[in-house]
Amino acid sequence: MSLLTEGVELFNSGRYWEAHEAWEREWTPDRKGLDSGFYKGLIQVAAGCLHYSRRNRRGALNKWRSGADYLRPYLPAHHGLRLAPLVQAVDGFLDALAGPVWPELPMPRIDQEGSPEARASPAPGDRGDNPRGQE
Repeated sequence: MSLLTEGVELFNSGRYWEAHEAWEREWTPDRKGLDSGFYKGLIQVAAGCLHYSRRNRRGALNKWRSGADYLRPYLPAHHGLRLAPLVQAVDGFLDALAGPVWPELPMPRIDQEGSPEARASPAPGDRGDNPRGQE
């Protein structure tokens, strides 16, 4: 299994720290390559989900904003991953977090091209908590 695929599976199961780590291992050897922004975007979106799960508004806003911006040049899909629904979900999260009340947001999923669903919706019961408290 590639580190990209491993990261997607971890992300979709709410293990955002571990997804971040898998993608970082893929990105680190070629930080200036053509896919640099793609991996930075995935890493930052995962970090935003982790911050959100800890109710860290500022961290979630910052990471989600930068993550979505890194991913935009790769829309609608890249390396077989549907990025448009992910970026659309993150944009909605940014709007929701701008208000004074803490919003209850469904964490996004990353789907592959050709999958039956093009969604950025939560896995059932997924809140994205990280029991080890890692960042």
